[in-house]
Amino acid sequence: MNNNALAFFGNMANSQDLHQNSVKLAKNSDFSLYDSEFIMKYADHNSDLLDLGTGTGLVVNKIYKNVKSITAVEPYGNFTKFIVNSENITIVNEDIFSFTPDKKFDLLTLIGVMNYFNEYEAIEVYRRYFPFLKEAGKIIIKNQFGVHEDVNISGFSEELGQDYYSQYRHIDKEVKILRSVGYAWVEVFDIYPAECNRWGNTHFYALVAGK
Repeated sequence: MNNNALAFFGNMANSQDLHQNSVKLAKNSDFSLYDSEFIMKYADHNSDLLDLGTGTGLVVNKIYKNVKSITAVEPYGNFTKFIVNSENITIVNEDIFSFTPDKKFDLLTLIGVMNYFNEYEAIEVYRRYFPFLKEAGKIIIKNQFGVHEDVNISGFSEELGQDYYSQYRHIDKEVKILRSVGYAWVEVFDIYPAECNRWGNTHFYALVAGK
């Protein structure tokens, strides 16, 4: 499933009309200010962050001045050209499944990313990066989740004008997955105002978990 999602974003990265907000698929859906403010509840000037699936830097560009360092992992260089040039930002143009960090981090962030992995891929992502969190470190995951059950989207989107793939897993399932990987605690936050949630069967949540 992630290969299909990568192909979708690969087409976007090569578009002549690419701009920083291209990764926000629905019009008026840039909620990155909410995301950045939420992240900073768990970070400060001493924090080393690992951001997976950074995209065009909508969140990273808002928080880099307030943290020690950010390692931004994004496979598409055309996306990362929108990230600010700063000494405390390291850009890695590599796939999440192939990148191996060389240090441990205080905070791992996955903002609008995990719905592009199916359940088995998600487990692998969480397992892969668990060892690279410090003992007091935390992981933050934010995206839409299924309200009553898993919601799978696969096929042509009239709104986007191309094929689109996403799995919005039931929120309770994602909590169980994180616990199964080894996280000792998981908290769920209703991160956005109600009007930001367009659909009745999915809802934006932020999950915060720690060892």
